[in-house]
Amino acid sequence: MVVFTFVVCAEPYKFEAIDTLLNLANAVLTKGHTILGIFFYGSGVYNVKSDINVSSSMSNLPKRLEKFIKNNELEVSACSTWINFTGIKSNEMISGACQTGLGGLSDWIAKSDRVIIFGPGG
Repeated sequence: MVVFTFVVCAEPYKFEAIDTLLNLANAVLTKGHTILGIFFYGSGVYNVKSDINVSSSMSNLPKRLEKFIKNNELEVSACSTWINFTGIKSNEMISGACQTGLGGLSDWIAKSDRVIIFGPGG
């Protein structure tokens, strides 16, 4: 069994990062591997904002993410510094998401066999 950590550094709808993450995470879990957590960094923290404007022709990625983490009991954290930079409030975050610093991410990385990063960076 392989232990994964995912890091998302791209905002919703950019680079199809969340779609790719959800598809890969589903495949990882289906194969019996473990996902230690999903960490959102840089502009990626916008993915945990529950109320974003989405046209009716687009998939509501925050809702899909929220449903996926709930169904699979995954830990989801957003960088506390970037949450503060963006002004996102705790009550605006999707259910199951929390804020943590880079120390929390480094703990996950130390315990993981694989770390996969989505997006260009912070």
